[in-house]
Amino acid sequence: MISNLIFDPREKLVPSHSFLVTIGPAMFSFSKISNLMSRVEYDSIIEGGNNDYPHLFKKAKTQPDTLILEKGVRTRSSDLTFNLLTEGMQVEMVTIMLLKNGTDLEKVFFFKKGMIVKRQFSTLDAMSNELLIETLEIAHSGLVEVPIPGV
Repeated sequence: MISNLIFDPREKLVPSHSFLVTIGPAMFSFSKISNLMSRVEYDSIIEGGNNDYPHLFKKAKTQPDTLILEKGVRTRSSDLTFNLLTEGMQVEMVTIMLLKNGTDLEKVFFFKKGMIVKRQFSTLDAMSNELLIETLEIAHSGLVEVPIPGV
């Protein structure tokens, strides 16, 4: 019954629209997060007499992974803590909590250390009617999915 372990039609898909982000002790809300991934760098070696397939070996990372966080800019200075997040700043203990029904914890992603490498605002265009979006890009030490008991 391995097919039952792989796919259970009673299972619900996890919505991706409700999440919270903590950076250190501060909690932030963002409208979009991208590059939510972790990757490994590797070498491949083909064996001399038996070259049916390459052998893969993990190697030390030469480039950090990056996380991109986007949010709309508010008209008042209610985001004073967010404005302290500037490029070059070291950040620690970054957690992304994915919520089901707005309250139930469904997934948690975490990285221990990172640096804000880019802060960007969307294009200002007097001919359009779009929100001003602020983007933070954080290079980090490696994203880990935290297991949640009972989920």
